[in-house]
Amino acid sequence: MDRFIEQFREIHPKFSRLYTRLLGQVNLTQPQYAVLLELAQTAPEPMMMTAVSHKLHITKPAVTSLVDRLEKHGFLKRLSHPHDRRVSLLQIQPAGKRIVEKVQGSFLGLLTDAAKQFSTAERKTVQNFYAVLSRKLDKTFEKKRK
Repeated sequence: MDRFIEQFREIHPKFSRLYTRLLGQVNLTQPQYAVLLELAQTAPEPMMMTAVSHKLHITKPAVTSLVDRLEKHGFLKRLSHPHDRRVSLLQIQPAGKRIVEKVQGSFLGLLTDAAKQFSTAERKTVQNFYAVLSRKLDKTFEKKRK
């Protein structure tokens, strides 16, 4: 377990540097990218601004600031809610989708290249680990929301 923790401590800053580099190439900050990523996952359906705030665990004013910058560059669009004028909906635009695809493509290309070095059984173990880790993260976020 010590070696596992040591390897995580080694890889974590490398992931951060990679995301910093990839996002720098498209002139986005990590929070801006997080908004686009959330919208890309719900596309083509728009997402309520409040839902983005909850999913990202940031305040609605912070989301508003991020949305202002992203909308200015044509990466997303603010829409009126059909039944409630107080609610703002957000919809990713083609330029925003391209950014998400570019960043994810670069990152996933690296992961798949690394995964090819493992046998099918080893990849299955890694997939199981990611599934468990994802569930643990979901539970952590649920607890903090309450």
